[in-house]
Amino acid sequence: MRTVFFISFLSFAVSLLHDFDESLGIVSLLKYRGLLSSPGEVVLVAMDETSEAELGVGNDLTRWRRYHAGLIRELHRQGVALVVFDLQFIRADPEVDSDLADAMREAGNVLASDCIQMFRRATEDFFGREECSESNKDSALSKNGGAGGELAEPLVALRRISANPQLQPALLGHAPFVLANDAEDATIRETWLYLDGLGEMPSLPVVAWAAYLDRMQGFEQSKPWDASYMDWLAELRRTCLAANGDRASQKVDQRLAGIVCGEESRFINFYGPPQTLRMESYSQVLQGKVADLRGKVVFVGKANRQYAAGKTDFFQTPLTDARTGKMAGVEIMATVFANLLEDRFIRTPLAHGAVYAGFALMLALLLSVLPAWTGYAATALFTVSYVLIALWLFARHAVWLPIMTPAFVMLPTAWLTSLVMARRELLIERRRMLAFVRRVFPQWAGTLPFAESGNRKATFAAMTHREIRGVCLATDIEGYTSLAAGRSAEQMWELLNAYYQVLGRPVGARGGAVADVTGDSMMAVWFELSESERHTAACLAALDMQAAVMQFNQTSGLEPIRTRIGLYVGEMILGGLESGQANHYRAIGDTVNTASRIQGINKFLGTQILACRELVDTTAIAYRAVGRFRVVGRAEPVDLAEIVAPEMGPIDGGFAVALSAFQRGDWQVAIEGFQSVLKRGTDGPANFYLALAQGYQNQPPIDWDGVVTLDAK
Repeated sequence: MRTVFFISFLSFAVSLLHDFDESLGIVSLLKYRGLLSSPGEVVLVAMDETSEAELGVGNDLTRWRRYHAGLIRELHRQGVALVVFDLQFIRADPEVDSDLADAMREAGNVLASDCIQMFRRATEDFFGREECSESNKDSALSKNGGAGGELAEPLVALRRISANPQLQPALLGHAPFVLANDAEDATIRETWLYLDGLGEMPSLPVVAWAAYLDRMQGFEQSKPWDASYMDWLAELRRTCLAANGDRASQKVDQRLAGIVCGEESRFINFYGPPQTLRMESYSQVLQGKVADLRGKVVFVGKANRQYAAGKTDFFQTPLTDARTGKMAGVEIMATVFANLLEDRFIRTPLAHGAVYAGFALMLALLLSVLPAWTGYAATALFTVSYVLIALWLFARHAVWLPIMTPAFVMLPTAWLTSLVMARRELLIERRRMLAFVRRVFPQWAGTLPFAESGNRKATFAAMTHREIRGVCLATDIEGYTSLAAGRSAEQMWELLNAYYQVLGRPVGARGGAVADVTGDSMMAVWFELSESERHTAACLAALDMQAAVMQFNQTSGLEPIRTRIGLYVGEMILGGLESGQANHYRAIGDTVNTASRIQGINKFLGTQILACRELVDTTAIAYRAVGRFRVVGRAEPVDLAEIVAPEMGPIDGGFAVALSAFQRGDWQVAIEGFQSVLKRGTDGPANFYLALAQGYQNQPPIDWDGVVTLDAK
């Protein structure tokens, strides 16, 4: 028991520092390994400071276009295999586009980048490179026929913009290239090979890699002559995702299967700091002063030789520092292509969580079996051996095992925990929590099988679990993390103490029982009344909770608390738990998990109380249907309704007609219907479905069955 607690505590501590190895571990491993020789097939043509001065173009990328046709013809004359532009030819330039298109067609081997725009909450939080011209920076809603409104907070609207119509047909291929640039940690470590959220679209390096292999060696499964490389690769990935395991890879050429059927993103194996790959000046290549380019894959893009702060499209990588500066986006693109060509991405054969668990288990075993100081010495030796093996695997095979967290977090935590951990403290904590629940929810005592006689344990053991059918209600505080920030543990204790008293009273008053309290969440169950009575009681309790929390917010003097509630009906087990001298029941089962998932859907729809239709259809509670959802961890969809008032039955107002059109895939009718609903006022579900309908109108989902699938809790 002591060992189990030790492992649980250690795993919790490690989970708080999960990003430690990603931020520092890869940096340490790459610096230990040193430089790698880059593939000779890859060459960068840099639009650098020298070329800016010689060609008189300055920093304006649009002024470079007049020279691209000459560059393509010079590269074609030298027999390069591919020319890949890290540029987006979106805005038309009538003076040069005709000649540029002719040069692209003559060469027959030119690829260019598409623009991916991402919008969160309409016009707020716009993301897209500057080559996406100003005319394409309109709101995602207004661009697709919406009038005002906002996207739901968790949703991201994606839009792809390709080269202008005169240039696009002349390209051999085109695709987006998007880098994961986190505002909190701007270091680039990963790359998306596919954008599964945008119709399984491949990235430009993947398209270039497939085109290179096709032109050099060909594939057993040939690309259809009328399909672009991007569409062909997207269709192959959809085939993989629709199949399972080995059956998927058997349908794809083996040289493509590892990428097409693999993970959406990979960790980049950088060959060194900026300018490690072969780099030539644009003006020198244009003037024919650079030779030895036959058979090469040439990447063309903005890349300064002397790094200057403030330049756009330059990124921090694990191997950049104050001396080397940041790496140009085109060099990162070329690095990804080189990794594809050499099958040299950084690999993680085991999930880091599994490595942490195994490491924690070994530390726990050594510290539990061996005497104190011997155990410390053994764990230190084990950690050093593990780190040496991890360094060797990375240097030789690009296999990444975490080293920073095990060596600098887990080992010290294990030593400290082994000194201070005691079973007595665990029992005291359990008793304190049970005392808290008894004090806050006195009505719970009547539902618990306490026996004060000497035969108490025998009585409890006989009632250790009970299978019931009833209603489960789950609650959660919206924005709990922000609420807790800046407050002491004592202040949060006092706040939650008062909050749960307010929240728990409607449960007891409506004949229910509180089954569990965890952090900012509460579970309650109804099972002793008749079916119609408990359904009605649970719905009324939810409405009472909503009103009680509103009154609590008016008198608390703190920022308002918003409580989300979910209800589901089904089979449950009331399981008896014993801790020290205290006994209590706890509800477990799929019904409990589903109620919690339904509660979470409120944050997507902007609602407060959601319940399954099976529950509300047997009551006189006022509600409206809000659609069918497939939630995380559950294959069977649930049909949901929003509870809005104590009586009246189902309500409408035009929303149902729009929802019906959405479920049958009539996107335009659905968009018009939801917009009509929103004209009458703010409506969270209408906002949610309007955003989805507009996205599906541009990119219809495959095998649409009217069910909205949520990938997040």
